[in-house]
Amino acid sequence: MRRTREGVFVDGLRSSGGKSAQFISIMWLFVTAGMLLVGLHLHPAHAAEKYSIKDIGAVGAGGTVEGLNERGEIVGAVPVSPGGTRFNGWWYKDGEMTDMNKCGGIGCRAMDINRAGQIVGNIGRAAYIHTHGKFIDIAAFVRPPGIALALNDLAEIVGWYTLIPVPGENYAPEKHAFLYRGRKFTDLGTLGGVDSVATDINDQSQVVGYSSTYGGETHAFLYHNGRMVDLGTLGGTESRATSINQKSHIVGSANLAGSNKQHAFLYADGKMTDLGTLDGSESVASCINNAGLIVGMSGLRGFLYSQGKMIDLLTLAPQESKWKMLTPRCINDRGLIAGTGVMADGLPHIFLMSPNP
Repeated sequence: MRRTREGVFVDGLRSSGGKSAQFISIMWLFVTAGMLLVGLHLHPAHAAEKYSIKDIGAVGAGGTVEGLNERGEIVGAVPVSPGGTRFNGWWYKDGEMTDMNKCGGIGCRAMDINRAGQIVGNIGRAAYIHTHGKFIDIAAFVRPPGIALALNDLAEIVGWYTLIPVPGENYAPEKHAFLYRGRKFTDLGTLGGVDSVATDINDQSQVVGYSSTYGGETHAFLYHNGRMVDLGTLGGTESRATSINQKSHIVGSANLAGSNKQHAFLYADGKMTDLGTLDGSESVASCINNAGLIVGMSGLRGFLYSQGKMIDLLTLAPQESKWKMLTPRCINDRGLIAGTGVMADGLPHIFLMSPNP
């Protein structure tokens, strides 16, 4: 027995109620099904209006958002010297912006933050982790110039450092990806070339990034269990991985065959898939969460990629918002999206976009 909106009980399709009762029951099922289909049809458009956006504040020219954790804390950096040679790191927490430039006056960048609020980046030319209120040089014993770009919730850190030639050796310095785990600093090597960069790591210690190859190309890689695997391209000569989630799904950008244009990609189950663009221009995917939601840029338009579709981020913002451009950098498992954008005043601002309940 089911109760209708009018409070009348209808015995679904039982013969004891007679033909009229059967007819009413069948008609009610058709009406209910029709209402459900209409509701499903309208849902995507309705969902597009269920995002709010918060202006965190203006940021200087060249300022960037670099990391976002599950608590909605954001980190980034802003250049404070001509040519972008010195930066100030910043940390947004509990509604307040904190200047992190307490690193000896030589400048620092904040590049990522994990669930525990630990932050990594660089101070001058040294990679660091900021934990329990202190900056710690993660490779003080060798002091290789470099930067920490990402960390996971186990405080395992990746980035790149400069491999300095031994005195008397006749070769140029190389830039190599590294993994810092358990106070051990590991060079991840390359795909046969001279340079590599690690850009992200998940809690399974799987590392992604990009590396030069024997042939002088640059390819995205996955590093796991001591092995660096070439992820290939979309037919062109270049690809770069930028983010990996806990399901080992990887995103980044890759050049198309016969073209220098780059398209955002999703790499899953051994296959690299072209995510396309918003308007036929180029695209880059910057971050993926565990639900498979992806953010990035297509031309000058920020996008959210969901259920096989690339959506202009501005169309998800409230209509009354005064944002003219949104450049998303990160998305967490709560669906929060952080990045920089341009408001009606023409100045760059930091934003935090939230799906409404």
